[in-house]
Amino acid sequence: MAILVVTLAPVAAPLLAAKHPVMALFIRSFFSRVCHQDAARSFVMEGSPVAVCVRCLGIYCGVALGMLLRPERASGLRWLAVAMLLNLLDVGSEAMHLHGSMPVMRLLLGLVLGLAAGAVLFSAEPNLKQEGVAGR
Repeated sequence: MAILVVTLAPVAAPLLAAKHPVMALFIRSFFSRVCHQDAARSFVMEGSPVAVCVRCLGIYCGVALGMLLRPERASGLRWLAVAMLLNLLDVGSEAMHLHGSMPVMRLLLGLVLGLAAGAVLFSAEPNLKQEGVAGR
C-alpha cells in the first residue's frame, strides 16, 4: 500500500496545487530530497509540474509494477544491472551532448530500472524446506 502512495503522490501534487496548495507543497518538499525536480524535465499537469522528474516517475511506477513480477533474485539482479547501465549511458551521453532532452526515453528507462528494482526488492526468496534446511 505504501508503494502505491509513493507512486501516486508525485502526480497528486499538481492536481492538488490549486485547491490544496499546502498539501501540494508538502508533497513537493518530501520528494525534493530524492529528485532535482527540474520543471524542464518533468511532466506538467493542470499547469503545474509533477513533483518528480520523468525518470523518477518512471522508477516509482516501475517499482510498483515490478513487485508483481517475483523473479528469482539472481535473474532480477542481472536485469537491475542492465537497467542501471542503460540509465547511466543515457545520462552520460546527454552530458556529453550526444543527444538532447528525450523525456519519453527517460520515462521508459526509469520504468525499466524501477521494474528491475521492484522485482529484486520483492523477489521470491528460496523456500528453506525445499533446500533441506528446515529439519536441522
